[in-house]
Amino acid sequence: MTLLHGQGEIIAERYQIVTLLGEGGMGSTYAAVDLKTNQRVAIKVVSLRAAGDWKTLELFEGEAQALATLNHPFIPHYLDYFQLDIEEDSANSDYRFYLVQELVEGESLAALVKRGWHTTEAEVKDIARQLLEILTYIHKFNPPIIHRDIKPQNVIRRADGTVYLVDFGAVQAIYNQTIGGSKTLVGTFGYMPVEQFQGKVYCASDLYSLGCTLIFLLTHRSPADLPQKRMKIDFRQGLDLSNGFATWLDSISEPMLEKRFQSATEALQQLQRLEEQTRIHGDNETRKMETPPEILLPVRKPKGTHIKLIQTATKFTIKIPHYHHKQGRRSFFTGLFTSFFATGCACIFCVILPFLLSVFWSNWLSFDLILQYLIILLIILYLLFQFRNLSILLRGSFKLEIKSQVFNIYIKGCLNNRHIQGDSRDLKIMDNSNWDGSLEYKEERLEIDPMGGALTEVEKRWVHQEIINCLKTWDLL
Repeated sequence: MTLLHGQGEIIAERYQIVTLLGEGGMGSTYAAVDLKTNQRVAIKVVSLRAAGDWKTLELFEGEAQALATLNHPFIPHYLDYFQLDIEEDSANSDYRFYLVQELVEGESLAALVKRGWHTTEAEVKDIARQLLEILTYIHKFNPPIIHRDIKPQNVIRRADGTVYLVDFGAVQAIYNQTIGGSKTLVGTFGYMPVEQFQGKVYCASDLYSLGCTLIFLLTHRSPADLPQKRMKIDFRQGLDLSNGFATWLDSISEPMLEKRFQSATEALQQLQRLEEQTRIHGDNETRKMETPPEILLPVRKPKGTHIKLIQTATKFTIKIPHYHHKQGRRSFFTGLFTSFFATGCACIFCVILPFLLSVFWSNWLSFDLILQYLIILLIILYLLFQFRNLSILLRGSFKLEIKSQVFNIYIKGCLNNRHIQGDSRDLKIMDNSNWDGSLEYKEERLEIDPMGGALTEVEKRWVHQEIINCLKTWDLL
């Protein structure tokens, strides 16, 4: 590619070229000096001759417009934007567009990795935190400014560890999309989520790209070259990551939009919670990435279950409808039928027995009264037992909701409603195969299936393992 400007050349009688910083599909970027302020700047240049179509120019102008609205310490400041007609009226005439920004002194993450830079988990977390703070800022605009091309080449790290997000050349497509205009596929293969390939982008799309960038830092491989399991990037092999951070990476790089973190704020809060736990429990997470971590094997969901389980990066919810399966309903209605049948037989017996005794036994009266009272007592006890089963049936459902800081238990139904809320760290469960179907909160046993029949043994094991996995993921167990 022919250089548009050489070293020492002065542009617009103000900016003197120092060196070429890089070239890409959107043009060339140079380091220069502003002769008026003596400030070092970065100048991005797009040639109309080299652009090939107007879409490139639209994206370039969109980048200038976006940067002009931004004021964040870790986004290069917008300084100037202008056009020049080069060699007018000649065969080599060209029209060029210039974007002048603050020059960030540092190296891209891609360049650092290429030089052999190896990160610790703590360093990767710090980079993630800084980038999430930047994304939180740009996503709060209305409409949100979505970068669309977060990748190692577009993250600059200074010697002091601070990182900058650069190259906002993809944001124009966001404005077009919000007003119903044309859609442009912008991004980098391996760092783009599925919805971006379909021409749709959301704030969570940037989070996926960020997750892939962090995975690149850990593995030194493009996410597109890593193995996949059910469309998810399988990055854990060969890495020594804490289970909490590995799960966080799973969530931010989740291919399914609805299962991914939905905002940078949400992802940042979860990351900060992990960092707080590291400070409390000791810094065991700064080891180099060498050995594979312990992986919790998923438990298969029982076929035909009515139990609803929803798990996102920040919330675990499980809802158990009591007596939802045929065995539970059959056991209740069989008992109900038996109670009515037994009551009818007892009533008939209480009528016929005195008649028979009056015929064959002259001293029947006192014995008959005792027997009738005994039968009535047994009937009452049996009906009370069945009524207890009925109260469980009418109770409706048991719902457990666990977040990183707080848990909620909802017991709802016709006869009793109860809501229990507390600190998630105080919620306890037996971590073995002999689980009795209960949770413990401040020495109180909270039974998920108090009467039995609401859960099959398979469902019980599945529910137990899912709760265990959730608590272990957030280091609550």
